[in-house]
Amino acid sequence: MTWTLLALQQSDSHHPDSHPSDLHHPALQPSFKLKQPMAMAASALLASTGLMLAAQGLPVQAQSPLRPSAPAETQAPPTLRYGQGETVNLADIVEEWRGYYVDIPVYQCVCQDDTCRQTEQWPFREFYQYQFTVALGPTNGQFTESKGFNCFDIADGSRPSNPRAFSEAQVGQPTASASSPPQNPATDLSPSTRPVETPPASATPAEPVAPQPSPAVSASPSPGSVAAVPASSIPKATTINEGAAIQLDWPSGASNVIAVTGSNWNINVLDALDCDRLNTSEQKMMEAQRVVGPPAVDGRTGHVAVPVLLSSCVETDQSAVFILDPSEGGGYSLYRAQLGGDRTLPNEFSSYPFNTILGSIYWDGDLYVRQGTASSAEAVMVFRSGQTPAGEYAGCAVVTAAEGADRLCN
Repeated sequence: MTWTLLALQQSDSHHPDSHPSDLHHPALQPSFKLKQPMAMAASALLASTGLMLAAQGLPVQAQSPLRPSAPAETQAPPTLRYGQGETVNLADIVEEWRGYYVDIPVYQCVCQDDTCRQTEQWPFREFYQYQFTVALGPTNGQFTESKGFNCFDIADGSRPSNPRAFSEAQVGQPTASASSPPQNPATDLSPSTRPVETPPASATPAEPVAPQPSPAVSASPSPGSVAAVPASSIPKATTINEGAAIQLDWPSGASNVIAVTGSNWNINVLDALDCDRLNTSEQKMMEAQRVVGPPAVDGRTGHVAVPVLLSSCVETDQSAVFILDPSEGGGYSLYRAQLGGDRTLPNEFSSYPFNTILGSIYWDGDLYVRQGTASSAEAVMVFRSGQTPAGEYAGCAVVTAAEGADRLCN
């Protein structure tokens, strides 16, 4: 599947007693505006006072010049602050990297083990299951996966063990306040602290070298994960008829067409936007209008995630993800991926709405869904394996900080 470029937020390391669903809401970094120095106003006042005294024939005492205000301290770059343990939006880190290298892959990584220790190299911290981080380039992506993460390129979904072609051209000069990169990123994964003359670099190990592919590390199974099925039971899913239906093609040669539009695929949406009245309903039963994008197939269980549009008005999409447990004979069971919110969901048929769904993919039994807003804010959500094919909501990370980003991770 094609993944358009994200440019990413994330959760900080949390105490192991924190529940995964609590790890998705780091506050966006506030911006501060310094008050304008009063030197100019004071100088003007003194000057005018002197003129008045001179005009009255009174002696004027020479005024010593005011000292200029000390410049505001320059804030350290996001990578350095993140490596020092601060809560930093991943979107800011990606923006910093893109200022140095425009095309080197950036990987979004999700911890799959109970604990993922990445303390010997940037970002020098410990993560817990379903927490997010980022890695610059295939070498660092593979190293991060070796610590228990699953990583994918935010541009096209590829894994660091099989990276896309990319340019190593440097487009900007990294900030001088950060530490230098290792001399050979392909083999030396520890950040150096020796200063260098040209160019100064980011606090992360720089990544201008594409490594040789190596096997990806398999994550430990998620709690409640469903047993794998034979490859003969895994269909290929395709969106057809302009989103009105999907087609399942089985290894045996059998094929099923499953209608979506007009087939009563419904879901109870909390805090739903009512496009007829242009107000918000506490809850509203809504029906799938069409499939948006290709379905995702779990290669272990054969479950099929189908992203659908429920409604669209005032530059706002309301969407949902339905999960099919299909059979080769044409039948299927229907489930709903459930997003939480301020209120407890009343039943398994309810959810808060997704925004515009941009893509979905299964990795190691976990479902990743990417959604965005009309202002180009984007986020990735993870649903871990659960007791039913719908799975369980596990976490969220904003990957493009723009207007509406605070609404993407409830």
